[in-house]
Parts: sequence; structure tokens; C-alpha cells
Amino acid sequence: MPMTSNQLAALVARAREKAPPAAAPPPAPVPTPRRKVSGKPAKAPKPVAPATAQNVPEPEKPPSLPAEPLAPDDFPVGWELSKDSWHFHRRFYAIFRRPMRHGEYSHLLWQIRRGTAEHLWEDCWRVRLPGKSDRTLPVRATRWRLITILPKHWQPPAPVAASELGRADSGNNPPPDGRSARNE
Repeated sequence: MPMTSNQLAALVARAREKAPPAAAPPPAPVPTPRRKVSGKPAKAPKPVAPATAQNVPEPEKPPSLPAEPLAPDDFPVGWELSKDSWHFHRRFYAIFRRPMRHGEYSHLLWQIRRGTAEHLWEDCWRVRLPGKSDRTLPVRATRWRLITILPKHWQPPAPVAASELGRADSGNNPPPDGRSARNE
């Protein structure tokens, strides 16, 4: 259902209210001059005078975390739950009765990309949960996303013989005993 301009304006206003304050971009790195490498061993560095209270800058304090709890629709920075992974996350929650922890989805996908997951069938894999767990999951996945979790005792389908498909032998393939089908 398309949104009206008033709904879109309200959505943008809400997003601006929730947006974190813009931080200044990091300073540009200062290029270090390159030195020629020679075969001579390097000299020992000169000792530095001990620091005194006058020339030591105070370390910056890290920003404090908010004391109030986060709203239910706020997620930690860096987490993205895109629509194409909703089905997988719902199945995970239905099986384990908990949401995925930070990095779990990436770890499962990493196993498929690196080839450490057991390949079961076309797009089906057996992956191991991260940590010291021996628990494995059969999943359907592509190299870029996890599609769903398969049932616990899922097995790949058995190959179907050509005779079961209703295809008659066209005569192009020799019989298994090596004789010609025409010279019977």
C-alpha cells in the first residue's frame, strides 16, 4: 500500500527525532614520509624523559551509555535485520526460543562461504552453531543469505530413476550388458 505524503513526512520527522547526533568525521591520516631502506642495522632509539604532570594530556572519557532502557524498536548500532532474512530469524526463534545473538547469522553464513559447512544437497547445508556447542542445523541457503532452517531429521530426496519418470529408452543408450538393442 503506497504511503501518502503526510505519512511519509511523519515518518521522516520521527526518524530525525530518533537519529543519533552526527559525529564529526575522523581526521584525515597524515602521510608519513618514506625512508630509503639500507642494509645497515637500525640504531637504538633515544631514551625519552619521564612524563610529568605538566605535559601529560588528560585521557578523553568515553561517551556514557544512556541510563534509560532502549525502546523496543531500537537496535544496537550495526545490526540490520533486512526483510530477506526475516523467515530465517522467525524459524530460529521458533526452534531455540531466543533471538539470534550478535554475529550468529554471519557465522553460519561464513561456514557456507568458506566450505566448512557440510554440503547435503543442492542448496542445503549442515552448519554448526558458534561457540563450544556441538549442535548443528540443517539449513537452506545461498552464498549470500540463509533462507530457512530445515526440519530436524531432514534427508535429501532420493534420486529418481528414468524409468520412474515415465521416459522410455530412446535406443540411443546401449543396454547395461553391452549388447546392441537392435541386434537381438
